[in-house]
Amino acid sequence: MSTGLLLFFVSSTLLFICYYVVIVQNREESQMSVMMTAMAGGMTAGLLFGTIMGLLLRGDFVQSTIIAIVIGMTIGAFLGLPAQLITTLEGMLAGLMGGMMGAMIGEMSPVGQEDSLLKFLFMISLIILLFTIRLFHAPSKSLFITFLRHPLIALLIVLFVFMAFEQVTTFFPEEKGDPIEHHSVLG
Repeated sequence: MSTGLLLFFVSSTLLFICYYVVIVQNREESQMSVMMTAMAGGMTAGLLFGTIMGLLLRGDFVQSTIIAIVIGMTIGAFLGLPAQLITTLEGMLAGLMGGMMGAMIGEMSPVGQEDSLLKFLFMISLIILLFTIRLFHAPSKSLFITFLRHPLIALLIVLFVFMAFEQVTTFFPEEKGDPIEHHSVLG
């Protein structure tokens, strides 16, 4: 595993920990807002990790889809657990759908453009997180959450993460030779 890919996994894990903190801090808020946050987290988790599985297991679509669905549903369920059962179900179903779509995106992406795709998907996930933080209107007990609600701070965070990801040369090192070995189901 390359250093860039490890950085991406750590960044994605921190992103979903932030989703979890937002749900825990606001679980007494409107049920619809908490469900929306669990759905956004499950969907973006499925997309991000599904794309990674599709890229890593290129050529084995079934295995990458199954792994992506399991990861997406697990993160979606984890995000929904602090709230009600319906929120857990919403997160799981969004993770299932995101995992399927992410594996498809990873499988279909052209060789050599993986880094741009992963950076783009991560930035979209970060922006969605920052929008869901603004969704809650009640004063938060967390100074960090209150700090993130300011639009200028959110813009600076997105720009900082974008600049940091641009410093990473590559998530997927270029392979020599034929990196894809195709297997036929029919023989």
